[in-house]
This record gives sequence, C-alpha cells and structure tokens, in this order.
Amino acid sequence: MKKFFIFIAMMLMLPVFADTQPYYINNVPKTSIGLYQTGDSVIIYSEPDLESKVLRVLDFSYKQESMPDGVFAVLINEKQLGYMYVTDLGDDNWVEVVYDKHLGAKGWVQTEDKFQFLPWISFYNMYGRKYGLRLFKDSPDEIDTLHAKSDDLSQTVGKLNYVKKIKVMSIRGNWALVSVYDIDKTLKTGYLKWREKDGTIYAFPNIK
Repeated sequence: MKKFFIFIAMMLMLPVFADTQPYYINNVPKTSIGLYQTGDSVIIYSEPDLESKVLRVLDFSYKQESMPDGVFAVLINEKQLGYMYVTDLGDDNWVEVVYDKHLGAKGWVQTEDKFQFLPWISFYNMYGRKYGLRLFKDSPDEIDTLHAKSDDLSQTVGKLNYVKKIKVMSIRGNWALVSVYDIDKTLKTGYLKWREKDGTIYAFPNIK
C-alpha cells in the first residue's frame, strides 16, 4: 500500500504537457492586437532589425513533451498549429510578440508572409466561423446577453444559459453576430460582445 501511494505521489509531481488555449480574461494581454503563427522555429530580436540583439531562438517539434512553456497563446500539437500574442507592428513585416507569458517578455519577429500575422478581426472571422466561440470562464454575467444591434444600449433579444456552441455568422468590430441553440432547444440569434474597447476579450474561438 505504501508503494502505491508513493507511485501516485510521483505521478502527480510529473509535469503535464498539453495543448494551450486561453480560458480566462487575464490570459489574453489587453495590449494584444492579434496573433503570430509559428513555424518550425522563431528567432526573436530586441528590435525590428536583423542586426539587433537576438533575445531567444525557439525550435518547435510540436511534440507535447518537448514544447516550451509560456510561449503560446494557442497551441494544438497534433495539427502543428501555434500562435503567439502580437502587441505591436513594425515596418517590413515585423511584429512584436510575447515570447514569455509568465514574465511578459516581448521581442520582435520578422514574418515570412502576410498571413503569419492575423489581426484579431481576421482571426475571429477565420476560426470563430469554423469552430464557433466559447465564453471565458470568468466573463461577467452581462456578456451572456444577446443584443439586437452591435451596441450596449440596443434591445436585448436573448440570454445564453447552457449552450454547447456559439456559431459565428459575422464579426462587426467588438461584436459578433451569432446563433445558438440553448438548453431549451430554441434558436437564438443576436449580437454578442466578444471584446471591450480597452482590449479586454470575453470570448475566444473554440479551436479543436
């Protein structure tokens, strides 16, 4: 019996490597303007200049046991799909990324093509339409309300209670036109506020 408890304790102490997605409001920096899609490696510079200091070189295997912690905003190892938060843009396809979420460390990466950087609107149009949205676990109660228009003061047309999927039909600024089947099996359509003006995000594409 003693050996059994020792075994369980050792298992609990082992590091857990898994895919990464944000589930809480503070997981997404308010200053982020979109996401940078990673390839097999990333070279991070101190300035948007190839002659500037190299802060870090990251090589990615997309195997759970060898992927670095604190780098990714979104990571789906099986699909070799990784994104880092982008907080600023430079000239000549440079983007400023958060390469250590725990420390808030930032640096510059030069993108290989225009599709490596996705502004939030493009990201939500692409992945929100494909996978739908999910609300963050600590989103305020008022975010569960659907509006007739993309405006806080517009008429409310529904309330989200227990939904499995929030289907995105279009993105209009900080609002998403969505349709949902709630627990009562009634189709509800209206505008959901996915982001505040200050950059606070309440909902995220439910990427699988």
